[in-house]
Parts: sequence; structure tokens; C-alpha cells
Amino acid sequence: MSAAAAIFTQQDLVAQAAKVFDAVRQFGRAEIRTQEGETFVMAKAGNESEQPPAREEVLARMKAHYQKLKELGHIPPAAADQERINQIIAGEI
Repeated sequence: MSAAAAIFTQQDLVAQAAKVFDAVRQFGRAEIRTQEGETFVMAKAGNESEQPPAREEVLARMKAHYQKLKELGHIPPAAADQERINQIIAGEI
């Protein structure tokens, strides 16, 4: 699922179809979950051509990014410090 998508139940689709369509217009897609546990994706027609980048392309881009950071002198935090950083981000500290 994309970072920004709406999730609805099958009952929402039946009772409030306009609300589901508005979410599809806003986010580009919406998930519909049935009582049986199935999940369907509703997307605006024309989105089929928007393919996500190939895995190799993403990995190459990430590798280049980390190489650039390394060249700039970036030193990643030690594994021992990462838990504290995660707690700070989560607002626990």
C-alpha cells in the first residue's frame, strides 16, 4: 500500500460510495476490506501506467546516495545509539 491511501470496509463502500470515490481522487487509491478478510484496491483509471521503479534501480539510487554521504564525511550512529535515537523520535524521551 502506498504511503497515502484510505482504508474502507465493504459496508462503507455500499453506504458511502461518494466518500470512497473522494478518497480515491485525493490519494489515488483506496483499499476496501471485506468481512471475509479480503482486500481490494480501488484506483482511478489511468494509474496503471504508473509503475514503481524497478528494484535494481532503487537499490542503485540508494547505493549512490550512501556513497555520497560517505564522501561528505557522514558517520552513521553506532548500533548502541540507534535505540536511543528511535526513542527520541517516538517521543518516549
